Amino acid sequence: MNPAAPKLSSGWQRLAGNRRLLLLCVLLFVASAFFSFWASFPAELLQRRLVVEASQQTGLQMRGSNATMLFPLGLELDLQVLPALPEFAPLELEGVQLSPVWLSLFSGDPALDLQGGLAGGSFDMQASKGGQLNLVFGDVDLVLLQKEEALYRLQGVLNGRLAGRQLSAAMTGSGEFKLQVQDAHLLGLERLGLPTSLSLGLVRVEGKFNQHRLSLEKLLFCDGMIELSGGGTMLVAETAAKTRLNLNLRLLPTQTTPDSLRDLLSLSGAKPTADGSYLLRLGGSLAQPVLR
Repeated sequence: MNPAAPKLSSGWQRLAGNRRLLLLCVLLFVASAFFSFWASFPAELLQRRLVVEASQQTGLQMRGSNATMLFPLGLELDLQVLPALPEFAPLELEGVQLSPVWLSLFSGDPALDLQGGLAGGSFDMQASKGGQLNLVFGDVDLVLLQKEEALYRLQGVLNGRLAGRQLSAAMTGSGEFKLQVQDAHLLGLERLGLPTSLSLGLVRVEGKFNQHRLSLEKLLFCDGMIELSGGGTMLVAETAAKTRLNLNLRLLPTQTTPDSLRDLLSLSGAKPTADGSYLLRLGGSLAQPVLR
């Protein structure tokens, strides 16, 4: 037997153990350095850079606050978005978490994932540098999105989704959307001699958009004071006063329809069809719609 063999084996074991200990120390050092760097990274600087970039891409004014870094690569902040239409209140996006869509980093169109709170509800969005967008939102309180001094306001809980392609600040691009408002009420109609709050029940809207043209392929009110179905187009502009409407509607009064609304339908000049419904056209602007 070779007496040196056990000593050689023992030496290799000690060397292997030392290598493992050295590797563990190196890994701990790298992890510690990474965490120290990430914890001390200037979140406020990154927040300002992202807000400036997003404002340039969308054409909207934005303000960020309360920025903190997220592990492994992310940022959390509160974001205020000033809408293009003055009738709408600023969007208060709370606890927004931003992180890269990892697979997109290997493509020619890097994207970000954003999720957070909006008007009592939540949203989840993916947006790419090339203008691709997928947005899902739920339990949004519509009243919180509108100014109190607006002539007409829609009350209810909004859920929906939107997909867009090649979107830009110049309102180019195309896409489709689906919206649903539960327990919807239209406020401010006392100016027209109607009840202060008109119950619309469940509202569903589906359509597509291309450049400035918005096509409403499905417009439906049910379970409210009046039933409505129809569709048409909207030419979207910078303000509600410049946004033009061209909608064809079928209105069917119900047992809960107020007399003042029935009188208004009679004054429009439209004659009821055999089933008691009215075929009407809604024109004019979004700020001052005209029923014909």
